[in-house]
Amino acid sequence: MTAIGTGGRNYAKAFIEDEQVPFPVLLDEDGSAAEIVGTGTLSAVSLVSPGQVVAGFRSFSKGNRQQKSGRRPMQLGATIVMAPGDEILYEDFEDHAGDHADIDEVIAALTG
Repeated sequence: MTAIGTGGRNYAKAFIEDEQVPFPVLLDEDGSAAEIVGTGTLSAVSLVSPGQVVAGFRSFSKGNRQQKSGRRPMQLGATIVMAPGDEILYEDFEDHAGDHADIDEVIAALTG
């Protein structure tokens, strides 16, 4: 398992430490990985969409707070599970910030 993040080294270090990440975290500082994968970006309109507002409220109520943003704060993410040989077992692309993949589906793809 590997995570690819949009922040800089300090963000990655804090993420690894705060979340106790047990796998490699790579940096996509220039956006080339996001471009290859085809993730989208947030628009001004999407920042106030119902899904975004609900996700933001849910995250805030759980105690999460936005820290300093990285170089590409409008970059959306994706969760992709690949097998050897570049076979894609699962993929989920965010429609808005906080639109994360279903963890049960991810685990099923990993253990399937």
